[in-house]
Amino acid sequence: MQRDALPVLVVVIAILGAALAGAALVTAASGDTTAHDPANRAITVDATGEADAPPDQAVVRVAATAEGDNASAVRDALVADAETLREELAAAGVNESAYETTEYRIHEQRHPREEEREGPAYRGVHAFEVTVDDPARAGDVIDAATAANAEVGAVRFTLSEDTRTDLREDAIDNAMADARTQADAIAANGDLQVTNVATVDASQQHYRPVRYEGAVAEASADGANTRLDTGSVSVSYQVRVSYNATAVN
Repeated sequence: MQRDALPVLVVVIAILGAALAGAALVTAASGDTTAHDPANRAITVDATGEADAPPDQAVVRVAATAEGDNASAVRDALVADAETLREELAAAGVNESAYETTEYRIHEQRHPREEEREGPAYRGVHAFEVTVDDPARAGDVIDAATAANAEVGAVRFTLSEDTRTDLREDAIDNAMADARTQADAIAANGDLQVTNVATVDASQQHYRPVRYEGAVAEASADGANTRLDTGSVSVSYQVRVSYNATAVN
């Protein structure tokens, strides 16, 4: 005997917002036997919540560099230049606990043909990453580095772990609020009523610090202090939420 086909209603709705985008799926719950059965439906939506705040940390990459005709000469120059950089950072009020070595390298500057080589044969880099709890002090670190004739790399304005946790919770709250708004709108347009949350799948999506490259880190010619605009740091969170819903009588 031929079985009757089991009809399944699937409605896919795309929702676009000014700042958030989501996708939604409405399906009949398993066990339905007719298209008019008022049994529970499942509404699944994707939503993204964002939260931002002023940064409370700055991370500055600085490096002592040296060139020479042999590796020993470069090493000795790096030792002296790195010590000068440490002294300038100390004079700026930056403790040694605020920075760490991120790169130490001495390499030969190779050329396709030996007779075309120009300049010193070796180059060395001793790079540090400096973290200060007051973003306004990033300029002090930059000025100390330039006073020591050190290179200034990327500057990042970011968040402490505690602040980042608080911001992530705000982003999750915003994502869940948007998910419920979507689900209620979908239910209303499908003669359904949301009853409760069935499942939630959440994962951190993006963390965007404010970044500046080294080109902006040069002090002005008249010796004025360096100042950078910090902007805001943003955290976004994506959730997929499934709601139970029933048909409106």
